[in-house]
Amino acid sequence: MLPTVNIPANTVIFTEGSYEKVMYIVIDGGVEIYVDRNGEEFTLATILQYDFFGEMAIYRNRPRSASAKTISDTKLVLIKSRVQLEQFIIENPSFAGKMMVIMGNRLANTNDLLIEKMNEYNARIAELTTNTGEAVVVNSTTI
Repeated sequence: MLPTVNIPANTVIFTEGSYEKVMYIVIDGGVEIYVDRNGEEFTLATILQYDFFGEMAIYRNRPRSASAKTISDTKLVLIKSRVQLEQFIIENPSFAGKMMVIMGNRLANTNDLLIEKMNEYNARIAELTTNTGEAVVVNSTTI
């Protein structure tokens, strides 16, 4: 049996840049995943009942890329290692399918955002070169 924890609303679970290796499954309540840029919070995702977050910490030895805080009183399951996650999946095979779908959707959304930003970047470069009629140097590359 995996440990659970009850966390009051508006409580920070972890912060961007921290290293704890814990994945969470929301049993009840909700969690906001966000980044803070110059004192302004930007929501990346809202995680609700039976969804999960923090899974990258199980697989990567890198600091957290975002922060997480509860948006209501929340009950979470804690998974503290790959071994625990693998055992949980063996005991709950339907979760494995759900996890694959969710992670696939998250990857597709990230790809869409990356393509959008690349298109914006390329349009800006084209605008700069058109407006000046001169070569523009971007990241040591002459355009």
